[in-house]
Amino acid sequence: MHYKKKLSGVNEQKTVREWAGINRNLVHRSQVHVCLFLLLFLVNPAKLSSQSQLPDTIKTLWARYKNSQDDSTRVVYLSRLAFFYNDYFEDKSKSDSLGDAAILVAELSRQPGLLLIAYNNYLESTDNAFLYRKSLDYASIALQKCRIAGNLAMQWRTSRNLAQVYLSKYDYTNALIISKEALQLAMALKDRNLIAESYLIIGKSYADKNQKIEAFKNFLVAREMAENIGDPTLLKKCYSQLSRFYNDNKLFEDAVEYKNKEVKIILVNKPVDSVALMWAKLYKQFIRVRQKKGGLPEQSVRSIIGYSIRTRNDRLKAWEFGLYRKFLLESDELAMLYNFFKKSYPDEFANLYQTDREMYFRITAYFKELEKKPDSARYFFDQAEHLLIKNNDKGIIYLSNFYNRFGQFLIRHDLNRPAIEKFTRAYQVAEKDDYPGRFEYMLIAAKNLEALYKNAGDYKNAWHYASVTLQVVDSISKKTKSDQIMAETVRMERLQKEADAEKNRQKIRQGENQVKMLGGGVVFFIIVTLLVYRNFRNQKRLNRLLDAAKKQSDHLLLNILPHETAEELKSTGKARAKRFDEVTVMFTDFKDFTQASERMSAEELVDVINFYFTEFDNIISRHNIEKIKIIGDSYMCAGGLPAANTTHACDVVAAALEFQEFMMVQAKERRERGESFFELRIGIHSGPVVAGIVGLKKFAYDIWGDTVNTASRMENASESNKVNISGATFEKVKELFNCTYRGKVTAKHKGEIDMYFVNSPAKP
Repeated sequence: MHYKKKLSGVNEQKTVREWAGINRNLVHRSQVHVCLFLLLFLVNPAKLSSQSQLPDTIKTLWARYKNSQDDSTRVVYLSRLAFFYNDYFEDKSKSDSLGDAAILVAELSRQPGLLLIAYNNYLESTDNAFLYRKSLDYASIALQKCRIAGNLAMQWRTSRNLAQVYLSKYDYTNALIISKEALQLAMALKDRNLIAESYLIIGKSYADKNQKIEAFKNFLVAREMAENIGDPTLLKKCYSQLSRFYNDNKLFEDAVEYKNKEVKIILVNKPVDSVALMWAKLYKQFIRVRQKKGGLPEQSVRSIIGYSIRTRNDRLKAWEFGLYRKFLLESDELAMLYNFFKKSYPDEFANLYQTDREMYFRITAYFKELEKKPDSARYFFDQAEHLLIKNNDKGIIYLSNFYNRFGQFLIRHDLNRPAIEKFTRAYQVAEKDDYPGRFEYMLIAAKNLEALYKNAGDYKNAWHYASVTLQVVDSISKKTKSDQIMAETVRMERLQKEADAEKNRQKIRQGENQVKMLGGGVVFFIIVTLLVYRNFRNQKRLNRLLDAAKKQSDHLLLNILPHETAEELKSTGKARAKRFDEVTVMFTDFKDFTQASERMSAEELVDVINFYFTEFDNIISRHNIEKIKIIGDSYMCAGGLPAANTTHACDVVAAALEFQEFMMVQAKERRERGESFFELRIGIHSGPVVAGIVGLKKFAYDIWGDTVNTASRMENASESNKVNISGATFEKVKELFNCTYRGKVTAKHKGEIDMYFVNSPAKP
């Protein structure tokens, strides 16, 4: 009853941690089950999610947590739930509560090691900047306990997390100190992965401290170690950090290169982490926006938004909407912004009122201006300004940009005196910041103030801001030169690092050669002594090599020609054309291939086509079918040759059904990942052909005849995801496959032909 009284006084807005702090002295091990019951009451999916439906992953974690029988697994599941609520829903308060619940379970378990894990899980799964003081306290407590216990591995993990906490609040000095301590711990543990990660966090601390060259050196050390280790997870972290570093320093081509390397690792690991892939794609969009090269294609934006809505990843969705919104605002594409929010995603625009009311008012102001309602627009600008002044958690530079935008709106409506006030505030707030990009906002404000005062006849202030404009332009010029020097220094540092690596490789090779030379005398004596024996062995080896070369050439020839044709060509030097009275020919074609290919790079297109055709090769090999050739995106094969058989029609139809099944599975997977996919049309016809070799150089096995032309027409008359066969083929397979008669369909240059869609194999 005592616990129930305590529970009734708990405010649901408080965290589980606060409740635990009140009652910690009242709890002992025999009452753990009571506390877990209270945790389930305070922290449950019904209370923690405002979403109408939770993602399957979170449902599964909740179910496993409720069914778990030991404290270790409870801590794991609660920590994972904290991560998902923070990373998917960006619900920082609920993530904090779940992290606290895990810490409480660990405390009640009386297991010191489990408590250290819970503290670190909290730091890794929640937003450190949101509750900075609390995260700092937890990290400090955990670090002290690690030092007392002498647990170096956990001490390294805690130090790494503490450095991240410092970085979240721009305390770069302490972040650098603690990250260097983490490096010493990693070296004491002799763990190369931890050493590489330590260099990464040191590099990030230097980068945020604006010591760019030192940062870059540490990033390169981490990357080199990761590439030598070959750990994909570590490599991905290194490539991601280098991409971010290059982007921050306007080396955009390098930023894209390393982001592509990260994407390649994501795609290689199976199953593909589609969430990581989408975040990588979003970051490439971010690079493109900063690069101001080619804009931001709406189709790419919609792809990520569609994925985030399907998977209910609110955080990814919010970031993508935010990036595209920022891009359209900075590009003055207000009409596009209006259509995007008001017509395509009205629900998301309405939701912005709850999640970011200041931005909602600001965008509404632009929309009212587009609707030619300037008074309403100014009202919403005033509302947005009021919220920014009351609680500016977006930074001084954001505030300066807002006042510049507000001032430009006022100028457009001939409200020059209020515009002067807004531009003055824009200049003043930017001037107070130490962010290098502040000069851009100061310049916009100063130029507008110069023009406004000049038009008002106030030449004293106009002259003042003209002088200010020149000073800011000079500062921007110096900053640009500094950025260029820094960028060139980074390039030189990278080239020097690569040159040093090549020198080390040369030294290793030279050392190996010297060892070989020192042993040369002994080797020479042995060779002379065993000369006859060596010649005998060499002759046997030569024979083996000749046999291997012959097998390799035979293998290559068989990859080009059928076995019988290849044997005839080897024995006689030529191969005669041969007539086959009954074969079955299949053509495939990707629907809308030209349009789809325009949305893909050449490399992506080649990779995708190669992926599909490789699987087609595997399928026809299982069905004793001969591949004839590939014509662009069309795949041609035939059954019943070069060795005649009576099952050719059934073999080809069965293979065609496998083609379509494979394509539909791929389409589903690619659609879920937001990627482009193809649909396949297939046409099949049976009849006589002539087969033989074409050409003298780079010769190829091919077939000719009306059967080939008719099969091609069958493919043209087919539909997506269908297998279209002629009446001639139907007569050969009707007992083994369920087919639907299409009637007589007109084919180009062939007139009307009986056609059938193959549905499935017939049941025995």
